[in-house]
Amino acid sequence: MICPNCGTDNRPGARFCAKCGASLISETVAWNPPTPAPDFSAAPSVPPPVSFSPPAAPVTVEKRYPVLRVLSVVYKVLGGIVAGLTVLGVLAACIGGIAGGALMGDFERDLGLPISGVVGGLVTGLLVLLYGGIAAATLFGAGEAVSAFLSIEENTRLTASMLQQRGP
Repeated sequence: MICPNCGTDNRPGARFCAKCGASLISETVAWNPPTPAPDFSAAPSVPPPVSFSPPAAPVTVEKRYPVLRVLSVVYKVLGGIVAGLTVLGVLAACIGGIAGGALMGDFERDLGLPISGVVGGLVTGLLVLLYGGIAAATLFGAGEAVSAFLSIEENTRLTASMLQQRGP
């Protein structure tokens, strides 16, 4: 603040001049009335809906990571092959067990051995089904997981490019 009496430059907010002692409070401070408390009894105002206009031309995103795309397809195909072989293995185990049990029925009685081909075939078929089903589901699931990760990556890049085109 500059003293109106002697022209000395004083520190900001000083009430008196450091050189001559004259009063420096010559400015009037504007009075701001207090702001009223918000009325919470009234219904809140609803902001206008945000509208998003799609871009004029379709936005394309380059397909990256071709090796992962091929790997995804390979896993899915292997999962399908394993599932098919599992079904064939179950059928073969069941048919072989039933046919073998029927053929071996006479030997079982003659030798007195507990050879139960039918039950053995069914148990073997269930074990093949369980193991093959888990293997097929794992392979196919791995292919789907890779596809999902690639889709997430593409959608992220697409969203980023659309936001850049739209601007702030």
